[in-house]
Amino acid sequence: MSEPSSTGLRLPPGAIRFGIIAFALASLVGFVALFLVTHDLKGSLEGFRQFRPIWILPALGLAAVDWFGGGLRLWILTRPLGTRIRYRKCVQTSAATAALAYLTPSGTGGGPAQLYGLVRNGSSLGRAVAVNFASLTVNLLFLSLAGFGAWFFGAAGSIEGITLPVANIDAATLFKWCAVGFGTIVSIVLLFALSPRLPRRIAVRVFGTGPRVRNALRFLQELHGAIQIYGARGKGALVLATLVNILPFGARFVMGWAILRGFGIDAGFWNVVTLHVMLHFLLYFMPTPGGSGVAEILAPAVMSSLMPASLLVAYTAVWRFFLAYVTILVGGAILFRWLEADGQRLLAAETESAGAESTDTVAGKETK
Repeated sequence: MSEPSSTGLRLPPGAIRFGIIAFALASLVGFVALFLVTHDLKGSLEGFRQFRPIWILPALGLAAVDWFGGGLRLWILTRPLGTRIRYRKCVQTSAATAALAYLTPSGTGGGPAQLYGLVRNGSSLGRAVAVNFASLTVNLLFLSLAGFGAWFFGAAGSIEGITLPVANIDAATLFKWCAVGFGTIVSIVLLFALSPRLPRRIAVRVFGTGPRVRNALRFLQELHGAIQIYGARGKGALVLATLVNILPFGARFVMGWAILRGFGIDAGFWNVVTLHVMLHFLLYFMPTPGGSGVAEILAPAVMSSLMPASLLVAYTAVWRFFLAYVTILVGGAILFRWLEADGQRLLAAETESAGAESTDTVAGKETK
């Protein structure tokens, strides 16, 4: 059963707990598969000892930059709509959003968590929906631009000669495919969102009017509405929020390099960052919570040419811990604290209301 809150929105704690279990199980399956591939359980476990604790601070710092950068993006996007939410609350909402996104397939839980945080901290539901879609727009736009920009400025050249063991694919070629594929998907989504009438007609003729088609069309229509709002009130905010995404996404891309340095490996900054941009593209639409299970296989495949096989398990585990697990712990704690506080507040209000009704009933009887 969903947990009611003072915001009027409902988040299901049971579904959140299920997401945590699914995330943990999928991650475990991924690591088991990785152990089976490496065939060196003892060597893999000993690899953890090579991580230098001094690099824990930079890794935690990058995780925090992700939350603070995401909070700044939200704070900027709320300004044109006249919503005055404090920056600290935007940071908390950003961490909670990232946590629930990691715990749901393809990050689908991030949207409801962001809506909940925005409404709870003073936004109206309508404005929160607009901010939510604007945030999705600038995220997709930034990632597609980052991929094309990195490709245009020769980032693929920095990983030429690196061959991935999966299907013996050249890393530079795979990066180009990922950038083109991700950019194409984003371009289609944004094109449909900017002018939804023609896509609506095509979708109805080709796919009919089933529930999934209606949900997709409703999504595009709401995205179109958000773009119209910001087109009239906040074009500058959209541009600035897109640029600010350098902070949260940049922190995620650099995380792999920091962890690699923690293991004493200097593989070249741009080499590692480019590989992690590609890895982020590959994981973005994965159907498992936070790409769990898949990430534990893809990450070592992408990074295998830069480190000995004995470090693949340790590197992947430490990278996933600082990239996802820390965010789940921090953001999840914020989310559960909000739910608990709102639940207690609602329970107190219901108790007070019941007490008032009881008093009115007694007074009515005494009058008679």
